[in-house]
Amino acid sequence: MDLAKGRDLCFRIIDMAKSRGVQQCDVILQRGKSFSLQAQAGKIDKTKVTSTQIAGIRVIQDQKLGISASESLEDDALRMMIDQALGSSRYASIDRFQKIEQKNATDLISIPSALNQDDTATAQEKIELALRLESLVLGRDKRIRNSPYSGYGDGEGESLYANHLGTFCYQKERSFSCYTSALAAGDATQTMYSSSSVARRFQDLKLDHCVEEAADTALALLTAKPLPTGRYDTIFSTDEWGSLLDSFLGAFSAKSAMEGVAYFREKVGQRIAVPFFSMHDSPQYPGGFGYSVFDDEGTPHRELAVVEDGILKSFFHNSATARYYKIPNTAHAARGPRGSLGTSPTQLVIKAGTTDAKQLYSGTVFKVIGLKGLHSGTNAISGHFSLAAEGMLMKDGEIQQYVKDVTLSGNFYQLLEQILAVGQTVEASSGLTFFSPDIRFEGLSVAGA
Repeated sequence: MDLAKGRDLCFRIIDMAKSRGVQQCDVILQRGKSFSLQAQAGKIDKTKVTSTQIAGIRVIQDQKLGISASESLEDDALRMMIDQALGSSRYASIDRFQKIEQKNATDLISIPSALNQDDTATAQEKIELALRLESLVLGRDKRIRNSPYSGYGDGEGESLYANHLGTFCYQKERSFSCYTSALAAGDATQTMYSSSSVARRFQDLKLDHCVEEAADTALALLTAKPLPTGRYDTIFSTDEWGSLLDSFLGAFSAKSAMEGVAYFREKVGQRIAVPFFSMHDSPQYPGGFGYSVFDDEGTPHRELAVVEDGILKSFFHNSATARYYKIPNTAHAARGPRGSLGTSPTQLVIKAGTTDAKQLYSGTVFKVIGLKGLHSGTNAISGHFSLAAEGMLMKDGEIQQYVKDVTLSGNFYQLLEQILAVGQTVEASSGLTFFSPDIRFEGLSVAGA
């Protein structure tokens, strides 16, 4: 289905809804294709090809909301979807803040060539890449006994939005990925480490980096041991810092604030971090894989200063939370075809600081490269976290020992005030959706030997 047919389908669903007396409605249509394969023992162990499509409608009747979705795009299925949404709206409570009022002057179409490179690789080249990943990892050192997970994937996705006011938005993208892992064994211990790469072109995948990072880190961790229990200045890898931050993003959600569960619900305009910490949501940040030009209500995306110089400037808002707080919408609506309206960032970017690497790593630092238990070991309400961690103990930038079997504890909301220094170079997470310099946090609690 091409863009024109997708647009026609969206507005055909809306016309069907209008013919049933629907007052307000919008449609989300998502389509995707993916291909993946996994190598094991020198052969392709798993191959998967998928193609998905789903349409969802949100209707508002007399300030009552109804939602329904359909994976079939046949007219009978679409009519049933609309009837189900109407039916559920009759039993819903009145919501005076949720309205569908976004009216764009023109269609918002995003098919940037940088995000939609042609897939020129053959199936054989993709198979060879997956097999080579496993082979290179296993051949790197005799102590590497297995590569449990090595594989390749690619996919393309389309997102369409339309509403009864004539607003229409469309975005399309394609991505490629590969990953590998190394299971290393010593005399009395085993360790495993994984690495991945994503790109917009097959030839830009960093295969050698994946192999080196997975294998060399797994081997290094064979010598790892616990730290003595105490407090250590800590720097997280970009991936682990992004994962920790993600566990507490509800504190910045206007929807959570409305519900009374966001930690910072009374803090807008107040200092929540050190003066040299700034965090923006940047939907079109160069090279980011969270690139987006509109939210799930069809509102055009723009950069948002969430924290500026330590001051909480804004929550993530959709149109409903913006009406509740009587402020401008920040265009952070998040809703899938089946889901209710929420909020979500696109690409978070921590601004670079002024501290060079030598200063940042001066003295003793615990560099965290792995965190476990993020789902069970974090409390978004209180901010407390207690997580299994592994990494390196460093002194003046040099690795003194590798570390495992320790528990790292602290409070995320206090952590933002425990920042000692922010590095000068912004680094991307492995998934290219989060961007941050190295940040040194003061005196986190480590329970070890």
